[in-house]
Amino acid sequence: MSELSMQPRRLVLVGSILVDILMYVDRLPERGGDRIASSTILASGGGFNVLSGAARLGFAVCHAGRVGDGPMGTQVMRDLLAAGIACALPQVQGEDTGFDIGMVEADAERTFVTAPGTEARLSLEDLRAIPLQQGDALYVSGYDLGYPTSGPALEAWLPTLSSDYLLVVDPGPLVAEIPAGRLASVLARTNILSLNARELNVLAGELALPVAAQQLAKRLAPDGFVVARAGEMGCWLASASQQALHIPGRPARVVDTTGAGDAHTAALLARLAAGDAFSTAASIANVAASLAIERPGPATGPTAQELQKAIVLLRQAQG
Repeated sequence: MSELSMQPRRLVLVGSILVDILMYVDRLPERGGDRIASSTILASGGGFNVLSGAARLGFAVCHAGRVGDGPMGTQVMRDLLAAGIACALPQVQGEDTGFDIGMVEADAERTFVTAPGTEARLSLEDLRAIPLQQGDALYVSGYDLGYPTSGPALEAWLPTLSSDYLLVVDPGPLVAEIPAGRLASVLARTNILSLNARELNVLAGELALPVAAQQLAKRLAPDGFVVARAGEMGCWLASASQQALHIPGRPARVVDTTGAGDAHTAALLARLAAGDAFSTAASIANVAASLAIERPGPATGPTAQELQKAIVLLRQAQG
């Protein structure tokens, strides 16, 4: 497996953090019905999952998005402060951050409805004001690419980025709602595309996962990689010039899959920043994601110590 042409030095989230209101239910209510939640969680989610996951692993991070000053924005600022995450843009006055309501079923599957706020209104002026540093890894989600204000701004700005920056994109569950031209333009500048099996099928068709990953890699930057996440099966790594490589996963007791992909991306970038080979970083990212889904809540990526302990135990179990 070939390697990236640049080693990331800092993770910059270019996009949205909102508040997750999670409710744990045995099953979804029927239309017009109701269910009683067994427990609930209110916490910052979205891009916060990636930033906090990377910060717990010792990787420098920065939030470059809009945060409001209402109740939801106050929650986000409180969580950012507690995690030691700096903001590159000033807090927006007179607007609030958005939120989502998520229902997590007994099998750990989750279903969301999102109400965007000021975090969805990144302008081209906002983006040009971000104080980037050489070696920054910029993370962008499909939510932001699909928003009416942030989407066109990102479409205009991202393709102009120089090779001094690593662009990491996760298209997310709303991938089908991103305008095709916008997505194509952004993918052509993308160095790492991380997505799950469903999202890969949307973009590359109903092909076998490794075949679809390699086909999609041809739409990325010349040195680009697709990281196709497949839950307990681990992930596949693919580039335009090489066949997809399977990286096995770690068995886990699934509690909540919210934020699993974010934990995976955070660990992948943290290990690439530490100098690991791409395949090694992906293997460690698989372990990080498996630990995240063993806990309830959105931002549940492991600390460096927890991750190292799990890796040692896994190696012992494998003989």
